[in-house]
Amino acid sequence: MGIQSKVLVIESSYDACAEAVARVFSAFPQEIKGKNVVVKVNALRACNPDREAIVTHPALVKAVIDKLVTMEPRRIIVGDSVGTESYGKSRTVFDATGLAEAAGPYYRNLSQNLKVVDVEKPFRRKVAVLKDVLDADVYISLAKMKTHGMTMLSGAVKNNYGLLVGAQKSWYHFYSEKPELFAEILIEMYKLKPPDLVIMDGILAMEGYGPCSPQVRWVNKVLASTDAVALDAVMGHMMGFGTDEVPYLRLAGESGIGQTDLEAMEIEGDYSPIKGFNRPVVMPESTFSYLSGVGGGKTSRAFFADRVCLRPVITAENCPPGCAACTDACPSGALKAGKPPVLTSSQCMLCSACMEACACGALQLTPDPSLRGEI
Repeated sequence: MGIQSKVLVIESSYDACAEAVARVFSAFPQEIKGKNVVVKVNALRACNPDREAIVTHPALVKAVIDKLVTMEPRRIIVGDSVGTESYGKSRTVFDATGLAEAAGPYYRNLSQNLKVVDVEKPFRRKVAVLKDVLDADVYISLAKMKTHGMTMLSGAVKNNYGLLVGAQKSWYHFYSEKPELFAEILIEMYKLKPPDLVIMDGILAMEGYGPCSPQVRWVNKVLASTDAVALDAVMGHMMGFGTDEVPYLRLAGESGIGQTDLEAMEIEGDYSPIKGFNRPVVMPESTFSYLSGVGGGKTSRAFFADRVCLRPVITAENCPPGCAACTDACPSGALKAGKPPVLTSSQCMLCSACMEACACGALQLTPDPSLRGEI
């Protein structure tokens, strides 16, 4: 790479993370004044962030927002698209984790404003992604230091997988089969909109088989970089991984989209391996079958098949007269206006935007049994 990648590793705590955030913005200056800034957190599912390392901690989110406000941006937007167990329930997850309170007036349900784009790998396909992130002048990713039973790491690069909305994420788990193939969609989503700055919550980190492992480790560090690949390589080193053990890092290095060689980086702070860190050691059987805190300890083909078959089911009597929230949110035109709205199932992109937009409880996402024989 032309410019040497720098990674900052700062000793910190949730009580003192504002100091760490100030150091990050000093080390990696950003042109914020007058800009539209989007802050994407990791909001996988509802949890207690003081005891579980599943989401970016609200204290760090609040510290970043407070810093940004002093830099006079034109607008700040904070949000995410939620994970496997929470499709269509972004606001619920943000409320339950304290992220909505931390974001305050800057919170936005990003899953209601989507853009359809083409991706080439691992399959040529149209996908619906977070338009607010794509349109941002400055994109800041607040990742979480986590493990993953299939990708080994879930950090800065994988936080960009959250640009994909709803059960589209499960679609790639179901159809990729090989982790090396799944790595390609992670890289595609990263290249779609690389963050201008990544700040990683490594204060309370995840051990075991993530992304929802109950095992945690107080690492007490905030990591940061403008190169998400380099940051993940450093995080992986701290967890005890070599780059070759993480398919998406190996692919990123081969593709030249980020630095994976620690010797070629400028690393400030203590990034030595964490003694006794419980990293994943059992390799995944496939992209749909691996040890995980999701799905009762181990995911399965059926687990992801149910999500690939999700379709909106609408209760007509709960639809207010004239409401078009779900049809307006649908990026593919799969839902047409009516009472209730009419679904063309084959056009559904699995994005969950319809349920995110429905404020009257008229719409739920339910597996369609008739589709199981088609996948």
